[in-house]
Amino acid sequence: MPIRTGIIGTGFGATVHAPVLKAHLAYDLVSISSMRPGRAKQAATAHCIPQAYDDWRQMLNENDLDLIVIATKPGFHCEMLEHALVTSHHVLCEKPPALCVSEVKRMSESAREASMVASVNFEWRYLPERRAVDRILDEGPLGDVLHVNWSEIWPLWPHIRDSEASWDWFQEEGGGMLGAIGSHIIDALCHWFGPFATVQGHTVNHVPKRKSGQDWVHTTAEDSFTFMGQFMNGATCCVSCTVSAVGRPPLVEIVGTKGTVRIEGHDLMLATTPSKRFEPVELEPLMDASTFPKEIQGYVHAQWNLYDDLARAIVGADGSNLPTMEDALRVQGE
Repeated sequence: MPIRTGIIGTGFGATVHAPVLKAHLAYDLVSISSMRPGRAKQAATAHCIPQAYDDWRQMLNENDLDLIVIATKPGFHCEMLEHALVTSHHVLCEKPPALCVSEVKRMSESAREASMVASVNFEWRYLPERRAVDRILDEGPLGDVLHVNWSEIWPLWPHIRDSEASWDWFQEEGGGMLGAIGSHIIDALCHWFGPFATVQGHTVNHVPKRKSGQDWVHTTAEDSFTFMGQFMNGATCCVSCTVSAVGRPPLVEIVGTKGTVRIEGHDLMLATTPSKRFEPVELEPLMDASTFPKEIQGYVHAQWNLYDDLARAIVGADGSNLPTMEDALRVQGE
């Protein structure tokens, strides 16, 4: 039987989660809710979702749902996840997980106590190049990992200046690029190398004014961040990200005692002794996303594969790669 699913949130929930769930045979997208009156009905009409609600609790109470996808502001995540688990729903929660470490601790404890699956949407784990890194680290051609260098420059200038100042740009509402982008980076690093022993960093808001209607408002969340740290296993890392610039493909270098692996964009190269030449690594093919809206095609492969793992976990099969609330706590705490 398909997994009966409801979505809370009509932003990313409607634009990305809804189309993927509608196409995925393991799921039956039954309902969507929004805290803004009328938005859920609009999203339901656009995506042919049978039911729409302005009250997310009503959606949970009135429908025989198996899974709740939480895609709202981070300040609501804790309450929604706890309520969903108590009412016997599986949960997929968007990132950043919550506003603070104490809330994520509550969420993690609730997940441990529940008999339901509670996952967090660190979907970039499922990119082909990152899954290939999993395999390379397992097989050991790098030797002992010594250092990781990770750099991202996103082409969002001047878009972030001229776009409407939503919650994403207010620190007190859980906005900022450390949560939006950095959470995925930290998840990947901890997934590959385990917990941090030490970490220190710095955040900057290079574009402090953004539009709000015809006016300009001061925003409080960062558009750039850097951090460096050392893992419990002794390896070190240096990470930098800015979105207020002319972009270029992300660059990740993992340096070991016997070799180096390099990700540039979605391409993966590996160099090992004695040749010391970087050679391309074959990746799993990206799924065909051409039937999805153009603006979300880059999300489809990773999101689809996460939903594959989530469906397996819900029916009691192996979902060992699925990001958990313990992973969310580790990310929020780092």
